[in-house]
Amino acid sequence: MKEQEIRETLSDIRNMMERSQKVMYIDGRSGILAGIWALLGAVAVSLILSGSVCPLWGGSFNPVRTADAGTFLMVAVICAIVFAAAFLTVWIMSRRRARREGLDFTLDAGTRHMLGNFFTVMVTGGFLCLTPIANGHWELIPGYMLVFYGLAMVIVSPVLFRISVSKYMGYAQMAMGIAALCLPRYGMMFWTLGFCIFHLMWGIWFMIFFDRMK
Repeated sequence: MKEQEIRETLSDIRNMMERSQKVMYIDGRSGILAGIWALLGAVAVSLILSGSVCPLWGGSFNPVRTADAGTFLMVAVICAIVFAAAFLTVWIMSRRRARREGLDFTLDAGTRHMLGNFFTVMVTGGFLCLTPIANGHWELIPGYMLVFYGLAMVIVSPVLFRISVSKYMGYAQMAMGIAALCLPRYGMMFWTLGFCIFHLMWGIWFMIFFDRMK
């Protein structure tokens, strides 16, 4: 029994050290840049669908384009570019920080498990977004995106981070998503708050947190 307890204790210590190391090489500036990429994407999508940026700060969402294949392709390409830019920004900047700090930036089992869970939720949400698009209800897409992104953040936060702010940001994203689904005409405003403002706040907070750790 004692030997089993010792093994469990050592396993817990190893997991805590791995999560602590991952926190150390995450660069808060990447969160700020991710928020900026999301803002640029929101502006582009808003201009395409409604011909104005007013929906981003509280104006009602009134589509001026029909839900045809061309419109869907443009929106899908913009969303893919924003997501890829944000993911690559976080990955590249975190890798650089790890090298500067002399940390080992590797895809260990925990990280692979985290990425698998994250992309499973995000891909599922992406397919679900096809439903309102097929029916011409563009205004529901921001809510679905926020809910599934927040859910993905909550699921992976215990695996990757030893701090709880990322989990709370996931809850906030889901709250914005539910609000967007309840008030679909203001979905782009909630999308901007969730993906843009919250990421900016998360990046700033993480920079302050990291500086205190050092």
